[in-house]
Amino acid sequence: MKVLNVLYELKFSGAEIMYVDAAPFFQKKGCELSVVSTAPDLGEYASYFERSGYRVFHKPHPSSKKYISRIKYYKDFIRFLKKENYDVVHIHSNSIMWEMALCARLAGKRSVYTFHSVFASHFYSYPYHLWKRWSAKKIFRCKFQTISNSVYDNELNRYHNKTKKIYNWYGNNRFYPALADEKKVKRDELGIPEDALVLISVGGCNSVKRHSEIIKALPHIIQNYPNVLYLHLGKGETEAEEKKMVNDLGLSEYVRFCNNQADIRKYMIASDIYLMPSKHEGISITTIEAMACSIPAILYNVPGLRDFNSTGENSLLIPEDHKILAEKVIYLHQNPAISLKLSENARELVKTTYHLEKNAAEIYQLYL
Repeated sequence: MKVLNVLYELKFSGAEIMYVDAAPFFQKKGCELSVVSTAPDLGEYASYFERSGYRVFHKPHPSSKKYISRIKYYKDFIRFLKKENYDVVHIHSNSIMWEMALCARLAGKRSVYTFHSVFASHFYSYPYHLWKRWSAKKIFRCKFQTISNSVYDNELNRYHNKTKKIYNWYGNNRFYPALADEKKVKRDELGIPEDALVLISVGGCNSVKRHSEIIKALPHIIQNYPNVLYLHLGKGETEAEEKKMVNDLGLSEYVRFCNNQADIRKYMIASDIYLMPSKHEGISITTIEAMACSIPAILYNVPGLRDFNSTGENSLLIPEDHKILAEKVIYLHQNPAISLKLSENARELVKTTYHLEKNAAEIYQLYL
C-alpha cells in the first residue's frame, strides 16, 4: 500500500513527529510512505522523514488569490497521484482539506483527513465550513479522524460531524523516565546547577502556545525561589517578541532559549516541571512526552489540555492566569509527594491511552 501524507511545512510539530515515530510500524504493515510539504518552505524536519524511509516531495501551494495557479496546481497534483500510484492520501493540512480530498477522489484514490485541533468558525462562515465537511465526507468519500476527546466533541457538537476518534501517540522508545542518576548527568551536560528549579516548555512560538504567560510568571516565582531556570524549546513567529519580553523584564539569566532540539528527552529529564499555557490544543504531543518522562505538568484548563485529567488527576489544571501559574509552580516545588503522585498517574495514562502501535494500527485500518 502506498500512502502519501499531505502536510504544510515539515517542522518540529505534533503530526510530523508522530508519523516519523510510527514509520517502522507502517512499513512492517507493507506501507510505502511518502510525505509532501505544501508550504513555501520545505521545513527543517524533512530530513527526519527521509531518514525514516519516507520519500519527501515539496509542492508549494499557491496563495488563495492566485485562482488560475491553484487550478493548475490541483490538475498537476491529480496527475502526480496517478503517476506515483498512491492508494491513500492522508491529509493533515486544514486549509486545503477539501481540495486535497477532491484531488484524491478525481484520481481514484482513498483519502483520510485528520482534525488536529479545535476549530471554531465565525457565524458568517459557518455554513461554508459545514458544507466543506459534508461534501468532503459524502461526495469525495473522505474518512474523518479526530485525535482527542476535545476535538471529537468539537466536531460533533459544533459541526454535527461524526468522526473516528483515534488518539495521538508518542515514541515510547524515545521518551521514558530518568534512570538512576540520569537527571544529574543531564544537568551536568547542560550546565544546570543540581539545586536549580527547572521549568520547561516545548513547542512552536505563536499566539496559541502563549509562552509569554510563563515569562510573565517568572518574576513572581523568582520572589520565592530565585534559583530558577526556564528552558524554552521551540522556534516560531513570536520568538522575537518573547526574547524582547525577557530582556525588558530583566530575566535573561533565568531563561534559556534552546531553539528546536532533536534530543528533547535530555531537556525533559533535566527539568522539574513542564508548563503548557496554550489557548487551546488538539492534544499536546509534548505534554504526552513530558508525562512519559514522569515530569509533572501544569496545564491551562482549555480544550485539548483538560483531556489529560478526564480520567483522573494527571496534571495540575489551572485557570488561564500567569499569577496562578506562578503560585502552582511554587506549590508543586514545595510539595514533592504531590508532584510525584501526579507524574506517576500521568505516566500510567500515556502508557495506555497514547500507545503508538495500538493507535497507529487504528490509523492503518482507516487506510484499508
